[in-house]
Amino acid sequence: MNDVFLKALPVLQKLTTAGFEAYFVGGSVRDYLLNRTISDVDIATSAFPEEVKEIFQATYDTGIAHGTVTVRENKECYEVTTFRTEGTYEDFRRPSEVTFIRSLEEDLQRRDFTMNAIAMDEHFDLHDPFSGQLAIQNKEIKAVGKASERFHEDALRMMRAVRFLSQLDFELDKETENALGSQIALLQHTSVERITVEWIKMIKGPAVKRAMDLLLQVEMETYLPGLKGEKVALTEFASWNWEKRTTEEAIWLGLVVAVKPTNVTAFLKAWKLPNKTIQLVNKAYQDALNTKEAWLTEELYHAGKAVFSLVNELNVIRGQANKQAALDQAYELLPIHSKKDLAISGADLLKWSGENAGPWVKETLDNVERAVLLNEINNEKNQLKRWLGYHEE
Repeated sequence: MNDVFLKALPVLQKLTTAGFEAYFVGGSVRDYLLNRTISDVDIATSAFPEEVKEIFQATYDTGIAHGTVTVRENKECYEVTTFRTEGTYEDFRRPSEVTFIRSLEEDLQRRDFTMNAIAMDEHFDLHDPFSGQLAIQNKEIKAVGKASERFHEDALRMMRAVRFLSQLDFELDKETENALGSQIALLQHTSVERITVEWIKMIKGPAVKRAMDLLLQVEMETYLPGLKGEKVALTEFASWNWEKRTTEEAIWLGLVVAVKPTNVTAFLKAWKLPNKTIQLVNKAYQDALNTKEAWLTEELYHAGKAVFSLVNELNVIRGQANKQAALDQAYELLPIHSKKDLAISGADLLKWSGENAGPWVKETLDNVERAVLLNEINNEKNQLKRWLGYHEE
């Protein structure tokens, strides 16, 4: 049995010893059956939140309104969620009310896909009322119950379906695929932050091209930030070798290179990305747009390692040779890597000239920077002083 389950087993055992049911549920069970890597586990129980808190010494109310209590066991934290049913969904995301229950099957019934509605008990026996194992064997993504109802409850499930297709290289069953097409407009009610998470996971999947084909078929791009009307660009984007990706920033750089938005910053902000990511991708955009056979010294210097590495990564994704080692070597051989590396400063210029500060200081330092960079003069203080026409002291 997987070590992640074995380590978490005492949580289940404490709950069952106290007279309650407890199971591993969701993605961890699915991934166990698929022999995929399991990073963490979710636990569902018939114990109500206050009952869970009585059983464990260290607990945290991380989502108690929805039945989730985080418990600390063996120096690890686990989310333990009470079996529940959910009322009507008023915003296509959150239920109007949550009712705690004692029935595992009713709890599993509210989940999105049958492969995610399998529970495993403390003896590692499987409880599978909706034939999730069969769906996994058939490599099928099938909604629990009526697909249209599941998508109406939480519109993000439509994007999750496409993401799972990419990650697992599965197929959607016909009813689920038909519901995806008919319900797709509901995606406009989903928060961008949740959409962005699913988008990244989809691009990282091995079957991203198939996933993109389905995404475009149901016109999901219409409801994704800045992608309405970009079918051609997205088809090209998905055709690149994304298995060679090493950073998430490359996904965003590739997307703006494919789509070519009028305002890159605004486009990326619409996806609610961190400012650091936006700044890096924006800086790399023109260099990535204008594919280079070789970088000039000044281009390499002004780009900086983060930018030229990102551009090279995207070039590799687009089928070009990996030039990272050569770029790193050329960059290390540069006489300076920023203006701060110059042997002189603005204070030196003011002292030597006796003049007042002004734009001339920056202009002079810019000229010195370029001359040093192009090896026209050594980066040594007295040499730079003579080069500028000042006498040595």
